[in-house]
Amino acid sequence: MSLEFTKVMDQVQSFGRYLKHRGDTASQRLQRAIDAFYACTDLEPIHERIELVRKSSVSGYRGAAPAPRPFDEMICGVGEAPPTPNAGTIIAADGSQIFPDVHSPALYYLINIGVFSYYHNTTRIPSQFTYPELYFSDKMMLDRDGRLITNQTINARRSLAEMQWLAKSAWEQRAEAKPMITLHDGGLLKFFGNADIEGGGDIEKEYMEAMQKLNDSGAILAGYLDVPRSTYIISLLHLLSLSPDQINDAVLRTNGEFEGLNDAMLLQHVLAPGERSAVMVQNSPQNKEYRDRSGADYEIGFFYINVSMGGRSIIIRVDIPMWVAKDKASITGLHALILAQCAIQGRKQYPYALTRADELAYVSSIEKSQMDELIRVNM
Repeated sequence: MSLEFTKVMDQVQSFGRYLKHRGDTASQRLQRAIDAFYACTDLEPIHERIELVRKSSVSGYRGAAPAPRPFDEMICGVGEAPPTPNAGTIIAADGSQIFPDVHSPALYYLINIGVFSYYHNTTRIPSQFTYPELYFSDKMMLDRDGRLITNQTINARRSLAEMQWLAKSAWEQRAEAKPMITLHDGGLLKFFGNADIEGGGDIEKEYMEAMQKLNDSGAILAGYLDVPRSTYIISLLHLLSLSPDQINDAVLRTNGEFEGLNDAMLLQHVLAPGERSAVMVQNSPQNKEYRDRSGADYEIGFFYINVSMGGRSIIIRVDIPMWVAKDKASITGLHALILAQCAIQGRKQYPYALTRADELAYVSSIEKSQMDELIRVNM
């Protein structure tokens, strides 16, 4: 059977565009991206382009999209650092785990969750708790085929436990000072449907229930990514550079002339210290599933902040559900308190509450050995 050239033409054209720009320096590509970014002043044609790629015939776009009307913001707009609120509550949760070890005296795994609550602008002592949970029953250790569960499954269960303890803590402290910020370490869009994750459907259902409890508690949920490598905005700029007849899934697999760039590279030339980007959403099947499953309030949006206090830019990404994105006061409070948290530790510009939650959750190799010895003694 001969090669059907009609089936590779789109790929050949994409290859040609790649070769055209391969010789460009990174600085040249970055400057073109900056110019294209500053040209994004009109939201209407951007909404139209997003609708085009959301049609079933073109479904491969995974870049940024404006937030739904009327909550959308000009793509190239920036938000100045807001004044710090007089009061507020910051609750952070993080987790760690001991994976099953076939050399241990018995098979088990452990998930340890650390929760740290910080009371902004008061002399009140922060509260902190750890919640270790040991799993050893066949029901928790084996998959449906009787095999040992994968580390990916344990990671998914740890992510769920982090969100559940964050929701429980926010609910118990719902009468505390507002704004109440609940910080999760990492992005909010989780991919629990992986074939290697046992019971992924149930995990996702419980994860969404925890998010709903956070909403009910009046909390502002945020996922914090301190080293974002996402290319959502870069992909949007690539999409906008194409004519409608050029748009297809093969072309959208790369970022064309902007290939090799990411959002942080772009925004370090756009955002001054303390400033944030526009709030946008990620266009993806997973995000659509969140919206379809639980409603429009649970679609995941994001924005970037330059948390630098001056000097070298430090671009971080903040994931938020749409119930937060729809409330300008929540965005302002979240923006301000993240900056306040990042200022506490001086040169380490990272939220203090998340640092402490991570320290609480961490399980060292020495503690793992002690855990094995404790089990051995009990056996």
